[in-house]
Amino acid sequence: MGKILALAFCLIGILFRSSCGAAAGEQQAEFPHLLVISQGAKDYGDPVYRQQLARHDVVILGLWRGWGNIRDLVVRLKRINPKLLVGQYTILNEANDDPKNGTIEDVVYKLNRENWWLRKADGSRVQWTSAYGTWDINITEWTKPDFNGQRYPEWLAQRDYRVFFEPVPEFDIWFFDNVMVFPRIAAADWDGDGKDENGKDPRIQEAYRRGQVAHWEKARALAPNMIVMGNADGDLSTKEYRGRLNGDFLEAMMGKAWSPETLQGWDGMMSRYHTVFDNLLPPKLVAFNVAGKIADYRFFRYAYASCLLDDGYFSFSDDDAGRGVVPWFDEYEVRLGKAIDPPQKAPWRNGVYRRLFANGMALVNPTDKPIMLTLGEGWRRLSGRQDPQTNDGQPVTALTIPPRDAVVLIKP
Repeated sequence: MGKILALAFCLIGILFRSSCGAAAGEQQAEFPHLLVISQGAKDYGDPVYRQQLARHDVVILGLWRGWGNIRDLVVRLKRINPKLLVGQYTILNEANDDPKNGTIEDVVYKLNRENWWLRKADGSRVQWTSAYGTWDINITEWTKPDFNGQRYPEWLAQRDYRVFFEPVPEFDIWFFDNVMVFPRIAAADWDGDGKDENGKDPRIQEAYRRGQVAHWEKARALAPNMIVMGNADGDLSTKEYRGRLNGDFLEAMMGKAWSPETLQGWDGMMSRYHTVFDNLLPPKLVAFNVAGKIADYRFFRYAYASCLLDDGYFSFSDDDAGRGVVPWFDEYEVRLGKAIDPPQKAPWRNGVYRRLFANGMALVNPTDKPIMLTLGEGWRRLSGRQDPQTNDGQPVTALTIPPRDAVVLIKP
């Protein structure tokens, strides 16, 4: 029933220009698709920074309670790019515990009052990582509800709606970080029985995922026309997650020690990329994020063209400055137009993958050897400033693609 209702909301939204409707559909028809997640510097008051954000198709903002005139910012971004989809970052499973932090003091007060922090059997709190100064929260149905009958997933959705989305109807996307298949906690007393349970216990994992879903369903009830998008660490194929979200941010698919491409190889990474579309509700907004050095143009091409093999939105995070800068590449300037080929899941020739577009094509060589290809007439390289050796603007009828590299060609 949940899937039917969610799909119904999306179909209704198409008629009323919701985030499941015309704007997303228009963007998905034309390539490239570009998404930027703005965390780090967040210079939202800088008009140059706003222009840089608005050049993309989708931007995820990292605003906080009390930031300022949030609606004015979103309206300004959409004034620059009327087709821009704008989202706001939120997170469920952890929180900072500083009661003097005015941006989250209401959250900390509620967590303390209801004792919703995740604890071990000895009463101590736990954290899956100390990197962010946050502590984990028990999001399962085993916690005691508050006087309104709500547990933390429902309460936080209502709080975030009141802070961000109700005052800013121009938001298109509700972004949920840390959509994990299982909690990263080795041991905690999840069910309140006085004993610690392992976070890899299937019973604990399922309860954890149900808590995530309860959060999304409350959000959807409050904002039925919103694209509900997660940052998932899997392909959303579990029974709890399948068919629950409208979008997925595939973080660091390439470039990190923990990236799918590093751990599972290019084929394994692409399998996850292709599969996640099947587990989403319309408009199936998938972001293909990678992390690398801005000047490593070979890595960029390899990642960018890999993304072009399916219908995702490409997102590049700079290894040096993180998400506080907005990288821009020569290839972004080229409007490839509509895809002629469907998503490509098998090699085209000699191990190389190819996808054709109305105005160009993407070629990806994921092998460990250079591949020479004969293309015939009617193609030329891009004319670029960043890597003129590759993008020299010259006609090309044959070329050699180095190992783990790619190229985008256009029609003359």
